[in-house]
Amino acid sequence: MADPVSKRVVIETKLYYNENVTNYVAFHPEDDILLDTNRVEILNKYVATEFEIISHPTVTKGAMALNRYQRKKYHLKKYHTYSVRFCSAKQPSRTLFDIINERFALKNKVGGMERVFEEIFGDVLLPRLYPQSFVSKADISKTRGILLYGPPGVGKTLIARTTCDILNVKPKIIRGPEIFTCMLGESEQNIRNLFEDAHNDQQTFGSNSKLHMIIFDEIDAVGKNRTQNCSVRDTVHDSVTTQLLAEIDGMLCLDNILIIGTTNLIEAIDPALLRPGRIEKVIKIELPNKTARSAIFNIYTESLIRNGALNGDVDINNIISRTEGMTGAHIEQIVRLAVHAAMRRDILERDKFDISEEEGELLEICNRDFVEALSKVSYN
Repeated sequence: MADPVSKRVVIETKLYYNENVTNYVAFHPEDDILLDTNRVEILNKYVATEFEIISHPTVTKGAMALNRYQRKKYHLKKYHTYSVRFCSAKQPSRTLFDIINERFALKNKVGGMERVFEEIFGDVLLPRLYPQSFVSKADISKTRGILLYGPPGVGKTLIARTTCDILNVKPKIIRGPEIFTCMLGESEQNIRNLFEDAHNDQQTFGSNSKLHMIIFDEIDAVGKNRTQNCSVRDTVHDSVTTQLLAEIDGMLCLDNILIIGTTNLIEAIDPALLRPGRIEKVIKIELPNKTARSAIFNIYTESLIRNGALNGDVDINNIISRTEGMTGAHIEQIVRLAVHAAMRRDILERDKFDISEEEGELLEICNRDFVEALSKVSYN
């Protein structure tokens, strides 16, 4: 019987050099650990990371083998010894997100959004992805709209675009203020034009019509709360809101439209727009917590890790702790500024501007580059 915790040395393997494969660690087939579990946690100074166990005869008995990509990603150094905690052999029950991520690889696109995509799939997309024979038998109408709201930079537009990718639909993307023109009646016509293709397809193909998607970035500008004032500006805004409602309601018998709106100001949106049958699914996008920020950081540093450009001295735990209150956009900026800092450092250290391709290949992003980047990011 293997002990619940033991010490193991990390050695090299080239098995499964693929960042999309589930985390794995290789052991020798005769290793005692294989008698008790099929998963382990490896503990470094930052975090405990769970790995799936695979067996391979090339691995030295008593050691554990990780490829270069995984060692870089999880800061596990070759020939160093780490504590290993054996997990229960029983597989944990999987969530809806685990299943859809397996199909659509969402973790590689949008970090820390498990709850959001579970809501989008469970309440909006399943009737469009499930076998249509059952959907027809149930005789339910499909949800026509999603509203994503939250502070700037939390990934609302990215979620909207990813949803379009999942459905394999090229959307019409409208930034709210673009609807308005100085010509009387043209703003309302712009709204009608957005829905025209969906109307025509429905008339031509009926239930076989393809799906049409519209993304309203800053939808609060288009579906603004209607007022009792009589200024020309307010009258135009009210008319556009009314026209948008009329177009959505005009789709009463149609299932070929899906609207995704994003906003920082949900209180500015006309409540009538959010009633059932219209943009009824409302999802708040929160600032990312520590786990979500770590997932976002992994996405933006994936290329650096895969290409061996992230130095082993990078203190990921400290970086993530110092990004408390930041958005995904801030984390992307930090990684970008750290790369800039490394290039600037390289030029200063070499005392020349003309860096050769061979010299550039040697550059690694170090912890001090991230420290410099963090000092430049403002989020208050």
